[in-house]
Amino acid sequence: MNYPLSFYTDAEQDNLIFHLLDVGEGLMCLIVFPDDKTLLFDCNVTGDNETEVISYLGRQIPFRWNSEDETDSQWIDVFVNSHRDDDHYRGLSKVNAKYPIKSIWDSGQSGATTQSSDYQYYMRLRRSLREKYGEDAVIVPKPSKFPLATVGGAEIFCLNSALDYNDETQYLTFAKLLSLVESKALLEGRPQHTNSIVLSINYKNRGLLLTGDSDYLAWRDKIVPSFEDTGLLKTNILVASHHGSRSFFTDETVNDTIDQTENPETTYIDHIYEISPSLTLIPCGKYDSAHHPNKEALKIYMSNTTKGQVYTTNEKWDLAGFIGEDGRWTVTPARMYPWKSGKSSFTLKCMCTYNGSQYEVKSGETLPLESSLRFSIHSSVGILDPYANVSVVWEVSNGGIEDHHEHQDIYYKGANENKSKYHFERVVSYHGKHLLRCFVHNKKKKIKANQIFVVNGEPA
Repeated sequence: MNYPLSFYTDAEQDNLIFHLLDVGEGLMCLIVFPDDKTLLFDCNVTGDNETEVISYLGRQIPFRWNSEDETDSQWIDVFVNSHRDDDHYRGLSKVNAKYPIKSIWDSGQSGATTQSSDYQYYMRLRRSLREKYGEDAVIVPKPSKFPLATVGGAEIFCLNSALDYNDETQYLTFAKLLSLVESKALLEGRPQHTNSIVLSINYKNRGLLLTGDSDYLAWRDKIVPSFEDTGLLKTNILVASHHGSRSFFTDETVNDTIDQTENPETTYIDHIYEISPSLTLIPCGKYDSAHHPNKEALKIYMSNTTKGQVYTTNEKWDLAGFIGEDGRWTVTPARMYPWKSGKSSFTLKCMCTYNGSQYEVKSGETLPLESSLRFSIHSSVGILDPYANVSVVWEVSNGGIEDHHEHQDIYYKGANENKSKYHFERVVSYHGKHLLRCFVHNKKKKIKANQIFVVNGEPA
């Protein structure tokens, strides 16, 4: 069972699935379209995360009939390299060895790490794909108000690359790109972040915006002027640029702060008003490693995202999301699934109070909004003893629908809530599906277990 999205989705429906992987100071987003075609946006596989990342991809990339070798196998239809920095193609050889890549979309901008082994592998892979599948196997997409591709009913728009905005041409093959460079028709030496690929993916009137490491110059001078009247900038889910750094809003090389009044020529904030996301996801490592997300940038994201719903992979780890054929959507931590170490576990009991009545409910039941719920942990196998050696984590992931579809908050039980760590209380506030995760760790007995309780909220 494909947890945690199986709590939300029906396998018989056409869903767009995406995963933002926790790969530290890098970016890696897997998208599985309704027709099972796959797109991998950037890659950062390291010695520390290789086993987990390759395994995670293996659970999410669908098996399909491969006419090349006449077997059911897994592969990646498109690898998008937003720009040629190591943390966006690191470890690509590991991915390609396990899940062969069939084509590449490249930014068209040279990178800053040309001597690295990962860079050299990436360049060899581009050449081998062109030799095997033809020139169209490796392209530089051109920004356009027309879809670059339509996959399983989802439209993919390119908003930025090294090429100029153009309404007519969808992309350049590398042969055409090289002829432009050689004739100096294409300006060289522009920063790779300014020319980072930006994709807007739209399905059933919902949007996912992948910004790579695009900077304020890309948005001020290229993207917003070209697309502000198209509706392609407004999105439900924003994958924030450059690990939440200040470069999305200001020139980091000359400014210590994000201040549009003080530094109007080198600061730009209006694009976040255009994007106005319901949910912002920031792929980043621990703050001490690179000071990501930048604290000023984080405040701007939070004040311009619905209910301040901004989440990092450092805190939430891998994130899984979907957009359904009925327009429902959500993003939830991938850890929202039941598991246990060993044979010992526990159960969750839920008592509901509504209109003066109190009764027990089971996971998966539908309850009226404004119901008061009290959860408690129960076990007869000693996982809860001794009390002092047991730690408990309660985590909620709300998946609002219809009028409440922008309510997608993810949070922990607060430190000032009910003092008993074995209890959790909440009111059903939103129409939709809500997951409650309870993680119990008995340190003395070395037992760990994770349980999920599902609540469906519905107007009375």
